[in-house]
Amino acid sequence: MDKNSRFDTNNYEFNTESKNGIYLIHGFTNSTYEVKMLAEYLSKKGYHTVAENLPGHGTTVEECNRVKYTDWITFIQKGVAKLASTCDKIHIIGSSMGAVLTLHLSTIFPVDSIVVIAPVFQFKSEFKARILVPLFNNFIPLTKKSSQYSNSNNIEFYGYTYYPNRALNEFRKLTNVVRKKLPNIKCPTLMLFSKADQTCIMDNYDIVNSSIGTSTKENLILDKTSHTMLDDQSYIDEHQLIYATINQFIDRF
Repeated sequence: MDKNSRFDTNNYEFNTESKNGIYLIHGFTNSTYEVKMLAEYLSKKGYHTVAENLPGHGTTVEECNRVKYTDWITFIQKGVAKLASTCDKIHIIGSSMGAVLTLHLSTIFPVDSIVVIAPVFQFKSEFKARILVPLFNNFIPLTKKSSQYSNSNNIEFYGYTYYPNRALNEFRKLTNVVRKKLPNIKCPTLMLFSKADQTCIMDNYDIVNSSIGTSTKENLILDKTSHTMLDDQSYIDEHQLIYATINQFIDRF
């Protein structure tokens, strides 16, 4: 099996009567499983929420390896444009690679606010991501996720159980493109990071915080929660704080 129980093939749309829209984007190798709970929560707060599986996600790891980063960009641009056709306001929330895509969207759409959760521009192993993966992804297309962590028995993986290395190389390309655009971001931005995150190192906070051009930027730095913080309920106090902070931030715009 190349996927585990934390996996969802479905797309979601809630509270379609609302004119206040939120587009949610999950992370790399994840699925709508990661963002569905937040989408439901915000729909009950009065928002029209949409969560869709990115190309190559919610399917198979082999299909993910056939996707280009431009496919992700085209897909989310169409998704936001569709939501904007029925809503007066648009907010975007993204996690991990979804946060990188969120930052891209905010440079081309006049969105009302964005929430970026653990965006990855600097990888935990830059040598692997930027040297080894580009060189060897065609020879080693898959890597088991658990092999990348010394304490993998304590980690609950989401989505695929393997990293699709060709797709990871596309993620690398995406970070290069979007990082150059960060100064163009002018909309209100909320940034969420966790000191316990084993995937998104805290250097990424400094990259985003120092680069984005908006004068309205806020942050929530957590101590315990994992990289998949939108679904992680291991520390219920932080989980509740995350949801409340996102809701309160978006409500202001």
